[in-house]
Amino acid sequence: MNINKDIISCCPNFYKIIYFVPYEDDKISDKLIRLYQKYIFKIDINNEEDIESVRQLDKALNKYIDDYTFRKEMQKQIFSLRVRKDAVDMLKEIINYIIKIFDNYEEYTTRVIYISKWI
Repeated sequence: MNINKDIISCCPNFYKIIYFVPYEDDKISDKLIRLYQKYIFKIDINNEEDIESVRQLDKALNKYIDDYTFRKEMQKQIFSLRVRKDAVDMLKEIINYIIKIFDNYEEYTTRVIYISKWI
């Protein structure tokens, strides 16, 4: 089987993400989509850590497309990204930062709902 097909099979939202059409003024979305495409086809399909990071990135960019609030939060936080000069793989650092933003957003926007008992 083709390696690209294996990679795309790990990304259920691949076509939704690459065919997303951002607003004219939105340059960040276009760059994120290009980073996504560049990263997923660069990974080693036999490395489980790479596969998991691709799945996380796929979920994060799907959320980015579907959730306007998350999109604004991502666009705000992406400007605070600082990559070390001695970083071996700059693309991997950027992808890890995007996944970290997604994880933080998921953690802090999920509410715990308590059902109170009325006497």
